[in-house]
Amino acid sequence: MSTPSLDADRERMREELGFTRWEAIGHFTIEGDYQGFNLGNYRGAIFEYEKAWQVLFTPWQQRTGGVDLLMGIADFALRSESAGLAEEALNLLAPRSAEVGSAELDEALGKLARLAAAEQGPSNE
Repeated sequence: MSTPSLDADRERMREELGFTRWEAIGHFTIEGDYQGFNLGNYRGAIFEYEKAWQVLFTPWQQRTGGVDLLMGIADFALRSESAGLAEEALNLLAPRSAEVGSAELDEALGKLARLAAAEQGPSNE
């Protein structure tokens, strides 16, 4: 069950973005999930989540709705078990981490850094 503050944030986000952008974010995340979970195309999944992030154009939108998108990028990079993709995701996410201020994202960045430093594992990019 959602809380009143989450409902208010969701409504504000929808109003600020407008219908087209709101729907685009949903489309990009659904396509990203399909790419990553169904096809094992983690690079494609990250690309779709990155497109969703680009739709968020204010700091409030990035802090409020962007953390989940950035966590999705981190998750797909970690699932890939690819040091190279982890490094790319780390470079993409690190500058944004300070913008959104998420301890959960910071923890994911640490995992990405460890994977990026590891020997090249199986590549499921």
